[in-house]
Amino acid sequence: MEFHQLTYFLAAAQTQNFRKAAELSLVAQSALSRQIAALEDELGVELFTRKKKRVTLTAAGQEFALHVRSALEQLQEGQQLLSELQSGHRGTLLIGCIESLTTAFLPTLFASFHQRYPHVGLKVRVHHTDELITLVEQGEVELGLILDPRLQSELLIVKELFRQPLHLLVAAQHPLAQMQASGVTLEQVTAEPFLMLDETSRMGQITKRIFAQRGLVVRPLVEIESVEGLKEMVRQGIGVTLTLPALIRPSQVDSDLVLLPISDLREEFIFALVYRRVGSISRIAREFITTISQQSEASVCGSTSS
Repeated sequence: MEFHQLTYFLAAAQTQNFRKAAELSLVAQSALSRQIAALEDELGVELFTRKKKRVTLTAAGQEFALHVRSALEQLQEGQQLLSELQSGHRGTLLIGCIESLTTAFLPTLFASFHQRYPHVGLKVRVHHTDELITLVEQGEVELGLILDPRLQSELLIVKELFRQPLHLLVAAQHPLAQMQASGVTLEQVTAEPFLMLDETSRMGQITKRIFAQRGLVVRPLVEIESVEGLKEMVRQGIGVTLTLPALIRPSQVDSDLVLLPISDLREEFIFALVYRRVGSISRIAREFITTISQQSEASVCGSTSS
């Protein structure tokens, strides 16, 4: 039983005329008649009653037609699905992301991507930057959204998305919150109860490096692994912390938290997308790279201006 035999059969069932069926199928009538006869021989049953130029389905033919239509419809759906997978319109994308970007950056990004590709799913693994780099190298995730990529790897491509300077994050009721225009100095920061992420995170490593490079001593009141826990402590007025605007949800700024520029710190830190150089990445991943390249600058501008 072959595909073309089934399409000839359905054409004949629809037209009840082998000549018209042959015209629809773009084959000679004799070829169509032979193929339908071969199908009947294979099945061991007559599918048509032949009367002069007119043919009608037998009871067996009517039953078989129902199954053939269903089978061809499913086959067509399968072909469409494969086409969409190939074009990047269906499937699941596995990415890695640092924790802070999962709340402040990734939702807006994926919302934009989802509008274009509504049948593509997303699985997100949340880790620190160094762990994500390893996962991408090992092929366990296709893409990684990371901060401050300090690596030299022949296996990976690092695509810079945007850069930002450090800011001081304080509660909206904090006395320093009034200094948004002029900013604060790092020395002023050391006089405040200081909270920070621990050294397993890139943000924690950056914070300690910045103070050490300037010979400033800071004794953290709290070191914590949780980004959301850190922000909540700042919101409650327990202390202040250094952060980057892209790590704070726009809805949090001004209502609960205030970002203050640091007047004597001009260094900017890179947010990047990392993926494997060797081997191919999926079409879905490539479409996501295109979307993130288009959206990252606009999203960050929104977070800093809020």
